[in-house]
Amino acid sequence: MRIFSILSLAAALLSGCSTTVVRDAPLPVRVADGAIIDSTPLVEALLARTGTTVQAVSGTWKENAFAAEVVMKGDGQKLTAVFLAPQMRLATIVLTRPHAIRFERAAQIPRMFEPEYALADLAFVNLEAETLRRAVAPALSVEDDGTVRRILAGKTPVADLTRNPDGTTTFRNLVHGYTYTLKTVQ
Repeated sequence: MRIFSILSLAAALLSGCSTTVVRDAPLPVRVADGAIIDSTPLVEALLARTGTTVQAVSGTWKENAFAAEVVMKGDGQKLTAVFLAPQMRLATIVLTRPHAIRFERAAQIPRMFEPEYALADLAFVNLEAETLRRAVAPALSVEDDGTVRRILAGKTPVADLTRNPDGTTTFRNLVHGYTYTLKTVQ
């Protein structure tokens, strides 16, 4: 019994105690009081992306700072987004047609973190304005002048992003209280 316990502990430590979630369809995302968006159009819009993008992300949530890289690779049928911190993989989200989601998160990522919320952020930041408008309507509206993008639930701001002159983008989630800056590296 003791050998089994030691082997179980060793296997857990080596695997990083990650959690895997698999869904046949994405869950809705609550973006504000009374505003819930269907994630399926966001998934469809993200799946349409092709190529590889690497983005460096740094930000704050409450009083905690974080930094990571996000690597997105898509071929029109499958999109993989890998969230990396120095020397570790934080999370991986794989989208496939028709709308399936596979999500793996490291033990350090809170259990309440759901992939659909990360997908909403990826969509808010990476989709063209018109594509995003179609994907979030009618629950949300998108105002975008090329420099500043505002995402609203009715007249209530949900999130905004600013494209800075230095090539970075600053994203603020006004509902959940976090801010991050990202720069596309590749």
